Amino acid sequence: MSADSVAVPGAGRPVAAFSNDQAGFDAVDVYEITARLESSGVTDRTARRRHGARDVFDYAQSLIQVRTVIRSAGNHESWVSRDALFEAVRRGIVLILGAFLGGLTATVMAASTREVLIAGIGAWIIGQSISGIVWAQAGAGQVNRGVARGTGATILVILALACYLAVSTVLPGHDRGWAGLLMAWCWYSCVVSMLVILGSSRLLLKILGLAVPIVALALILNHRTATAIVVSVAVLVLASVTVVLVMHLRTNSDRRLFGRGGWSAAVAPAAQASFLAAALSLALTRLPDWEGTALIVATVVAAAATDPALVLMRQRLVWSSNRTPLLRHAARNARSLTMTMSAAIVVISASVSTLVVVFLVEDTRVATTVLVAAAFSSLATTSTTLAAFGLPGGGVVFAGAAFFSAEAWIAAGNTAGILVAAAFLVAGIGVLLSRVSDPRTYA
Repeated sequence: MSADSVAVPGAGRPVAAFSNDQAGFDAVDVYEITARLESSGVTDRTARRRHGARDVFDYAQSLIQVRTVIRSAGNHESWVSRDALFEAVRRGIVLILGAFLGGLTATVMAASTREVLIAGIGAWIIGQSISGIVWAQAGAGQVNRGVARGTGATILVILALACYLAVSTVLPGHDRGWAGLLMAWCWYSCVVSMLVILGSSRLLLKILGLAVPIVALALILNHRTATAIVVSVAVLVLASVTVVLVMHLRTNSDRRLFGRGGWSAAVAPAAQASFLAAALSLALTRLPDWEGTALIVATVVAAAATDPALVLMRQRLVWSSNRTPLLRHAARNARSLTMTMSAAIVVISASVSTLVVVFLVEDTRVATTVLVAAAFSSLATTSTTLAAFGLPGGGVVFAGAAFFSAEAWIAAGNTAGILVAAAFLVAGIGVLLSRVSDPRTYA
């Protein structure tokens, strides 16, 4: 349920004559781009306030980089970019391994399943918020500025959680272990969100690929030192990803961690994650422990499977639009392709959820859990797809639809919940079809 794989449009409004990344497509040099921007009404103040650049010339230089990347990507004859697809697959595996490591670590640090769930949900929401702040700048060509601002926001969040940890240490009746778990998990989620946007998934995969087997083996053997081993490995992972981020910040051309603007970009991702988390929590109230665990695993795996599918969908849309000269034909092809790919994404998500639930529960009488997992993952995928294609508000609305469907399931039973979820799913696909009818959304 993360949109980190697809570039989200910048927070600033586009210039009058050109969108942010189109002003430099056929320009001779950066001076011509600067002239175009200035003639369309962009001033130094606008460039600083909306796009994080020092002046118009600095902003024009960032658009030169965007133009180079897009042109180099457009030279490929094949519509499938293996590098982008493999990167998406690595991101999915990193998501699964990170959730697995966090869950295993939480089992030895937290006193109850409820505390583990709250810590995981908190880390998810905060991580998505930081991701939104970074993309608000990265979508306008200011990746370094985005990572710096994301790091500043992360530091503020962790300071607040550190204060809570200090209170938990002093006052009786507070669980210090849970407070420490929450702070560590949130820090990991924020740092990894930024590293994924920076394209460091290969390094993250190596770190987690080494850590997860060690933790799993320690818990399986159940040695008296298992708890110490698990906590030590988790701390080493946190230290490793932190070092990677610090190394990037040291070479970052923009080291201003704190500044005005950009905070509003965290609202939509946080709201989307909150609604999905609330829907998941409601579903867990009606499921036994094992089936609830299976539903959580199914949700994570389905989200990881959605990432490569979204990359393929965007690549195919761009490839098709570049070969269709008429706008109405491009719109028709886009709608047809979106219907096919949306159906495929929903089927993949539902199938993965079903397989995981059946495998973990090992019971043929799990129809309820399978239906809930399929409905939830389908709506979560729809919400993520809309956000990835530049409709963060739509992502929030259909994340809220997942919550409403869970409410209907709790209040009126299985049939009502599935019917409500299906109605919202059809509506979500309709909104997405309308969105992709304009090739500028993805090209």
